[in-house]
Amino acid sequence: MLLNPAYVKLKKKDTTGFSIIECLIALSIFAIGILAVATLILSSIGSNASARRTMEATALAEARLEQVMAIPYDNIVAGESTQGPYTVAWEVAEDVILAETKSITVTVSWSYRGRPRNVTVHHLFTPMA
Repeated sequence: MLLNPAYVKLKKKDTTGFSIIECLIALSIFAIGILAVATLILSSIGSNASARRTMEATALAEARLEQVMAIPYDNIVAGESTQGPYTVAWEVAEDVILAETKSITVTVSWSYRGRPRNVTVHHLFTPMA
């Protein structure tokens, strides 16, 4: 009995395809890629949250510095306040750099993921003539 060559070729084409092992390997590679992207997204979210807190702390420090500078020169004194998760402290030192000036240092502190963080703003203030 002779086999028809057209039948043999058809039979071979029908048996080609993906085996279950090839599918599992492809799915494994796909899953590793998805996990890498998910890790990148989580890292990005954490970095954005940290940057947002730093920006808020900087804005609080600048606002407090503006409030302190609005006080008459002779009445400026050190202090501390709490605003939400932030602690805002300002120190006033006289005649440190130049005579008849006050050096104002505003420090905003907070805790992020169990680690202490802070932002510090310095300003040299002179009395108005």
